[in-house]
Amino acid sequence: MGYALALSLVLHIGAALIVIFACSSRTGVKSPGSIVIQEVAFAPSISTAVKTSALKDSPPALPEPAPESAGENDLTEQQPPSMEHDAQNKAIMSTPLGLGMTHGYVTSLANGMSLRDDIRDYYFDMVGKINGAWWDRAGVITEPLRQDGVIELLIQRDGTIISIRILQGTGSREADRLLTEALKNTRLAPLPPSYELDIFNVPLRIKAPTSLFRLNG
Repeated sequence: MGYALALSLVLHIGAALIVIFACSSRTGVKSPGSIVIQEVAFAPSISTAVKTSALKDSPPALPEPAPESAGENDLTEQQPPSMEHDAQNKAIMSTPLGLGMTHGYVTSLANGMSLRDDIRDYYFDMVGKINGAWWDRAGVITEPLRQDGVIELLIQRDGTIISIRILQGTGSREADRLLTEALKNTRLAPLPPSYELDIFNVPLRIKAPTSLFRLNG
């Protein structure tokens, strides 16, 4: 019994070897006599390839703008005043208020309080005309008024100034001369009919500008 089992096992092994050799000779595949180990280069993973492609396709980063230098800010802060601001200042200085502050102005000694009603309006109209004539000439003065001056006018009925007396000078001979010329060239209206006298005696004061608003000197 044991002999028969051993013989059967040998026969099965032999049959198996015959089949193996037959298949090897038929397909041309050599029997594995030795084991060959080759180095295998692993392909990069899909995630690595995707990351590399994304980096290549993304646009280059734009450089950040350089901060403004301190010099540019200083130039912006040191810009001169706008032309509009200059025009506004010029317009203000051309008004009676501005002209009076820079060149002085003619006014009454007591604000006309001692005048009668029938002559008071005439008086203030006369002062306005004298100031206009004075400001037309005052812009060329090189020696400005140094102090208040006092003048006295005599006006006849037709409005003609027949006498100009400087009772107190302005401290500037040039200003006194120009003021006298302005008075001589001022055309005044006739005295009101209700004024009975033939001569209107008019004392006036010319106020000098303060040193803050004095344009010359």
